[in-house]
Formats: sequence, C-alpha cells, structure tokens
Amino acid sequence: MTQVQEIDFGATTSMVESPSNLPAAAPISQPIAALEPVTIIQVIARVASDPTADIEKLERLLAMKERMDARQAQIEYDNAMSDAQEAMKPIRANLESQQTRSEYADYSALDKAVRPIYAKHGFSLSFSTAEGAPDNCVRIVCTVGHRSGHRERPHLDMPADGKGARGNDVMTKTHATGAAITYGKRYLLGMIFNLAVTRDDDGNGAGGYDYDGDIEANAPANALRDENGKLLSTYNAERARKAKDWADDAIQCINHSNAEAAKAWRDAASAVPKGKRKSPLEWLRDNSPGQYLRVRQAYQNVTGEDLE
Repeated sequence: MTQVQEIDFGATTSMVESPSNLPAAAPISQPIAALEPVTIIQVIARVASDPTADIEKLERLLAMKERMDARQAQIEYDNAMSDAQEAMKPIRANLESQQTRSEYADYSALDKAVRPIYAKHGFSLSFSTAEGAPDNCVRIVCTVGHRSGHRERPHLDMPADGKGARGNDVMTKTHATGAAITYGKRYLLGMIFNLAVTRDDDGNGAGGYDYDGDIEANAPANALRDENGKLLSTYNAERARKAKDWADDAIQCINHSNAEAAKAWRDAASAVPKGKRKSPLEWLRDNSPGQYLRVRQAYQNVTGEDLE
C-alpha cells in the first residue's frame, strides 16, 4: 500500500504517490517556476491518469506549464535578438530624399544587409496591414517570429492621404497607400533591429558599395584594356558613379510608384532619346550591370514582372 503526499504548487495542490517504505512527509510549498519542466509534465501526467483527479486543478497545472513555456520562449527570443543586433553593422545610405535632402537606405538595401543575420538567429518577418489606423492612414504590422515560439507584432500608422509637404495632392489614394506601406516596412524593419544608417563606409558596413570592384567584376570578358590590363574609359570610376546616381534615382521613383506608374517609367527609360544611340536603361546595363540589377530587382518588387 502506498501513502499519499500532498504537494502545494502555489495556489494548486496535487496528490502524488509516495513509496510505502518512506515516512510520510509534510506538505511541500514550492513555486512552480522552481521545478524542472520534466517534473511538471510528470505531475500533469499522473494527475491526468487519476480518474478521481480534480479537473480544475489539472487545468491550473496546464496553465502553469504554458506560462513556463512562454517565459522560456521569451528568454530565447531576447537572447537571440541581442546576438542578432550585435552582428548587424551600420548600413550605408543608398538613396537621397529630394524633399529633405537627406540620405537614407531603402528597404531593399536594409533587407539585403540584415535578412541573412536575423534568419541565422531564428527570426522570421512577415508584413501585413490591419484595422485601427486613424483616418487617411494605413496600419502596417510586422509579425516577428522566433523559432522558440515567441512572436511580437509591432505596428506603425503611416499617412496615406496623397498629400505632399505643402499640403497639395501629389498622389492618388492607391499610389499613396502603396508608398505608405513601402515607407512603413522600412521604418519598422529599422525599429525592430535598431538599425543605424550612415553616409560613410569604413569597410565594415553591411551595405557598402565598391565602385572600382563593381566595374572590374562586371566588365565583359572582351572589354578593352590597356597594356597593363587596366580597363579603358568605358568602364572608369566616373561612369560607375554616374550609373549609381541614375540607378538610385530610378529605384526611388519605382519604390514610390504603383505597378502602373512603374511600367510607365520603364517605357520612358527604354526609349532612345533624340541624338542618342541607347536608351537610359541600355546605357546602365552596358556600363554597370550591378546597378542595372538593382533597378531590375526594384521593378520586379513593385510590378511582379521582369524589367526586360
């Protein structure tokens, strides 16, 4: 025959069998968080297998186990966030706002720099919209999940009234909504991981750009070179800078457009100006394939179609 020992789990008590050859023990009062998870599981299993067990007490035990699991998941989430942020370096700005004359990194630059890092540390991001935004605004929500099971859903309300800095109408409501979502995703991504954007690149920036490296790496195999193997002027650094400036302007225009407006931009950029032999897009593709790929990716993100 076995004796029964009463264990008090905070506000919940459970009956656990004790071998008959041991003396009866006094009730043990112990916070549930101090017990190992496996012990809680064993207690729950024993209570659940007892046909006379109090269902209310079993439910309390299960609720305690859920709180313990949630706390552990939160700890793992916080630790992973700390490790991920430690690995994220300042990101170089790749665009300039014509209104504020300030430089910034667009979403594609931020994503390219941090996605491999946060994915390595077990995070996943997904964006959506939700109700509850003020009038003429759109609420952008980012679900930040972690492999531990913990997730958070920060949100940001962005104006989508189509008004410019002076209060005049500069966009349709559809265009304004798309722009608000684009801005909201960029701002949320920076806020979630506490990202820093800098104009300078000391070699440690995650989103740095190497002009000469781009020229050399993307030059055609049959590109003209001098007797020392140096690329001739068609692929010089000045042209690379010009290509980057044109690509930055193009990407800003595309990102602030809806699909229809982006396609209209493509048609204009594909036309050969009077007195020229190539369209702007052809010129970019021939002089800096790397910059052309950036524009091509931005266009695909907005329209879902290939630039070519």
